[in-house]
Amino acid sequence: MLEQAITKMARLLQIGFGSAGAEIIANNLSDGGELNPMVPGSKVDAIFGFCDIREFTFATEGLQEDVMLFVNKIAEITHKYVVKSGGAPNKNIGDAFLLVWKLTDSARTGGDLKKDLYDSALYSFLRIIKEIRQMGNLSAFLDGADENAPWRSTLEDFKVYMGFGLHTGWAIEGSIGSQVKVDASYLSPHVNLASRLEAATKQFRVPLLMSEAFVKGLT
Repeated sequence: MLEQAITKMARLLQIGFGSAGAEIIANNLSDGGELNPMVPGSKVDAIFGFCDIREFTFATEGLQEDVMLFVNKIAEITHKYVVKSGGAPNKNIGDAFLLVWKLTDSARTGGDLKKDLYDSALYSFLRIIKEIRQMGNLSAFLDGADENAPWRSTLEDFKVYMGFGLHTGWAIEGSIGSQVKVDASYLSPHVNLASRLEAATKQFRVPLLMSEAFVKGLT
């Protein structure tokens, strides 16, 4: 029973912290004394991807409690292809997701750049776009929802669209927050640029935008 509880807690920590928090957990397990999540960050080279659900405010107002089913279905599809491509989900920010493909191992200073990850990152986003479009209307994302839910009469034909941005560069990986609450994530202007590229897809009316730096990494 105790072993099962410890295994479950370890799994929850892994899900909660993600790959970016692995070093935080490892450092605390190796050190005795008090728990200290506030460890120094480390510089990594990575591909950063941002994606965002279109018209999310409208969908939230209509779906109410069922919005969680909707967001988690989108997350399931997104995370599935990102992990298959060698990346890792980092942050789920309501209607947006930060995805990361690390090009160097943060534990080493001279890690080899994994060139194939550029192609894999792009391909994963294309597969997400394809599956989202194939699923079509909103109801396809809400299998567990009540058949008599009010939104079925008003949002039945609501089309689900997403925007995507891809960029590459360095970032500081580590814990952000305090002793009360921390998030394991990345700080860098390159992360911000990936977010701005995603935001610009609305202006240019396209599903995906890539930076020149990212495109240069493609084969």
